[in-house]
Amino acid sequence: MSRGDRVPFPSLAWFAKLGERMNADRVRHEHLGYVDCTVEFAVRDAYGPGRPLRAQVTFEEFAAVDVREAGPADAGRADFTLEADAKAWREMIESIARGKGRPALDQTLNYLSHFDSPFRVCAADPLKRDLYFRYNQSLQEFVNASAQLETTFDRRG
Repeated sequence: MSRGDRVPFPSLAWFAKLGERMNADRVRHEHLGYVDCTVEFAVRDAYGPGRPLRAQVTFEEFAAVDVREAGPADAGRADFTLEADAKAWREMIESIARGKGRPALDQTLNYLSHFDSPFRVCAADPLKRDLYFRYNQSLQEFVNASAQLETTFDRRG
């Protein structure tokens, strides 16, 4: 029972597929409102202890216009970072899949980041950190599109 593309998590390809899904469902995102920011989605232990995956997604209006793995040259490019370990990401993604695109209330980005645990929102500038809260529903819909993927997990996740 495949939900769509088979994509490993954590991987840049997984975030790129979410961007493709967002761009294919413009009407849904127009309903939510525009989103203009660059988000760094960080999976702290993606490549082993102390070796994170940092996927930066640039959103403009109703689309994901750039998805890249952040390297040293990208430091400071993101407005804010949303980070958690692979286990927390997996629990949220599996909840989204079980709910067919709607996570359990205790597995939403808002809930998971509310007390900075297990997800944490980081930004050097408090005004840029506030963009996370301004665009939260659009970001939730971005990750909810993972229900359309067949996400596979490695042993760390």
